[in-house]
Amino acid sequence: MVGLIGNLSLIFNLRNIFEANVLAYKDDVEDICVSAIKEKDIEAKLNQLISDWSQVNLTFAPFKERGDLFLKPAETTEIIALIEDSIMVIASLAANRYNAPFKVTIMEWLKNLSNSLEILESWMMIQNIWGYLEAVFSGGEISRQLPAEAKKFLGTDKHFVRLITKAKSIGNAIRACTGEETMKTELAEIAQELEECQKSLSGYLEQKRGFFPRFFFVSDPTLLEILGQATDSHLIQHHLLDVFENIAELRFSPTEYDKIEAIISMEKQEIDLKKPVMAVSGVENWLNNLLLESRGSLHTIILECWEFMKTREFQQILEMVNEFIAQVGLLGIQMYWTFRAEYALIMSTENSRIMKSINDEFLSVLNTFIDQTTKDLTKVERTKFETLVTIHVHQRGENNKAKDGFDH
Repeated sequence: MVGLIGNLSLIFNLRNIFEANVLAYKDDVEDICVSAIKEKDIEAKLNQLISDWSQVNLTFAPFKERGDLFLKPAETTEIIALIEDSIMVIASLAANRYNAPFKVTIMEWLKNLSNSLEILESWMMIQNIWGYLEAVFSGGEISRQLPAEAKKFLGTDKHFVRLITKAKSIGNAIRACTGEETMKTELAEIAQELEECQKSLSGYLEQKRGFFPRFFFVSDPTLLEILGQATDSHLIQHHLLDVFENIAELRFSPTEYDKIEAIISMEKQEIDLKKPVMAVSGVENWLNNLLLESRGSLHTIILECWEFMKTREFQQILEMVNEFIAQVGLLGIQMYWTFRAEYALIMSTENSRIMKSINDEFLSVLNTFIDQTTKDLTKVERTKFETLVTIHVHQRGENNKAKDGFDH
């Protein structure tokens, strides 16, 4: 049929079709026409896809003072999403039975898009680890304590920056990822090298946590920041609440830079250390010393509170609360209740009215605390007295139960 049509003159009309007996090849003609339409559609979609990706470039953001070395996360995430959409399109073209004229190009683009997706996802992960480790090993205390790892990272850093520089010079997202056949392999090598550095760093951090177990409560980045600032004890202060319940600040000696004389809470209440702590010889060591000395100093104040309570009648309970820091004052009211309740229980066999007398005493103390809440107080003082009221209400309730038991 094709041969018959090929012999027709340039003047082609309906008579020529009948003379060529085209109707005898109706099915073949229809297949050729359908194939041509399908192929044209495939070609249009493929060309559009290629055209679209020719205009998509990688974008980089500045990294410290080292230039544009960081793939912009938002833009790169958008490129990854576009690649995933394009893979679905190209996969449908690859599955189309009319793709024969474009099969090679389709498969090549399917491979390039798949590789680009894998490379960009890997690149973003590696970039985050690299940026994290760069801050650790770029100098300072940690790089001095881990010289071998710092040297290894320096080599990896140069390798990664060289790869980034090459990709920047290409610009186009797909060509930057697939222009060099070694791109995927090099990224895998860099990932392996960074993983080894990270393992060494994790081992180092675990060692520090072993020396000062409260470091287990902080994340790796926070711990690294603490260790990285270890040469200056004053810089550690904004991390104190990460490792202590309520030590927010330290008071240093005005004459000795690293001499800690007192601890200060978030409420600005101070405890003078009975023995000053020198913030030297490794942050994990002096934090341990600070923890032990803080406990010892607090125990001393608690003992002083107890001695204060033993030498005064209950009317001076307000003096005790105001004399000592809030934490010790709260403990003092509980020591006072325990002491007086125990006394009442012991004396109840000799004095039947002792339970009522002690209960009246507790009521008087409760009313004293309630009366304080009606005054003009600071936020901390108000919280203290409201807490004292709550605690003493429960304590007096227990004493009421005991009194009722004796009355019956």
